[in-house]
Amino acid sequence: MGTKPRITTQAASVKKLRRKSSISIRKTSSTGSELRIGGGASVSDKLEALKSLVPSENAEIKTDELFKETAEYIVRLKTQVFVLQKLIDFYGSQHRENAV
Repeated sequence: MGTKPRITTQAASVKKLRRKSSISIRKTSSTGSELRIGGGASVSDKLEALKSLVPSENAEIKTDELFKETAEYIVRLKTQVFVLQKLIDFYGSQHRENAV
């Protein structure tokens, strides 16, 4: 009783980044909206957190390549979600037909 669950390195990086920075979107009359990133996290801290979230074969990766790999990773994740939703739709409807 009372033991804390272990947090993965990836989750710890995200929590650390969230603690260090605050991101807010504020409406302004002249520009429409303004994105503000505040807090004490430096750009290099944020890039390190991003590196820990995106699977990469290259440990030393340039910033532009990191952004490219991040975009590709997001597309892969969206594709996986889409395929899994279609599988649920397909097998879920078969399961309901067999249950009746």
